[in-house]
Amino acid sequence: MAKKAKTKAATKAAKKATHGSNFFSRAIKKKSPSRRNMGKSSARSRKSMTDEDTFEKGLVFVAMSFSQPGMNDAFSAIKDSCRQEKLNAKRVDENVSSGFIILEIVDLIEQAEFIIFDLTYERPNVYYELGYAHGVGNAPSNILLLAREGTSLHFDIAALRVNFYDSTESLRKIVRESLRAMVKASRT
Repeated sequence: MAKKAKTKAATKAAKKATHGSNFFSRAIKKKSPSRRNMGKSSARSRKSMTDEDTFEKGLVFVAMSFSQPGMNDAFSAIKDSCRQEKLNAKRVDENVSSGFIILEIVDLIEQAEFIIFDLTYERPNVYYELGYAHGVGNAPSNILLLAREGTSLHFDIAALRVNFYDSTESLRKIVRESLRAMVKASRT
């Protein structure tokens, strides 16, 4: 009997550790990927246009390395290009709150109308965030992948369309033209 009670207690503790107390699993559970209508062929497939939608029109989440050389210039170019298209680019490090950064990232991925991933420097967190964005049903047509020339793409994303830039000016042009096309496809 004591062995059975220990096993039951261990199972309960394991469930609590993996489900009940894990803040990330709670964040994932709060939004249902089914509302995203993944698999539809239209450009609006990212999210259905229902009352459940919570995306913020005009919000662009930018996932990229923060501290590597040249990345602040790259973010400035992305932000300027977004502004020209009447969009609001946000990077998670702009937030001044003391909350859990992963929850802020999850919220931004789920709330953003468009998402830009700069894969330069091959940061694991950027790859992780890209995987999460795909996993919750963001359509590829609402995701822009960028990388500086010479960046190696890892196996899992090597087949995806990535826009390579060689200067801040070429980055501005790529982002501006891509966002213009994404907005047109998504909102018509």
